[in-house]
Amino acid sequence: MIFKLKTSKSTMTLFEEIGSATHLQPFALCKLAMALSLHTSESLKDSDFKVDSDGLELNRQTITGEYDDLFKALIISHTGTNLNDNDYFPKYVKAHIDRGAKYLFLEFKYSNKNFYKHLLELDKGI
Repeated sequence: MIFKLKTSKSTMTLFEEIGSATHLQPFALCKLAMALSLHTSESLKDSDFKVDSDGLELNRQTITGEYDDLFKALIISHTGTNLNDNDYFPKYVKAHIDRGAKYLFLEFKYSNKNFYKHLLELDKGI
């Protein structure tokens, strides 16, 4: 069983920029990125699994913690198929973090300095 993953270099760069402005640590940004990735109805594409691993090295316990079963259930629900533990972590978790980091960065840029409030209001719509 694998307990560590490495994000893409792009994700690391995005997390550094968001983190420096918001003081959020990578473990919190991972959770937000995964939530945004899972929020979309789009399935992961093959290209989402074919990204580099030259970024942050993170521990499974740091990323999902006591909510590991919840994250696994959400990812299984999103994929529509049962996943064994080796597919869930690191494969799908990494793919959702890397894809979600891009979404999170766009929300960060769109939020105009009120990032926390913006995140809380994402589902309110227009």
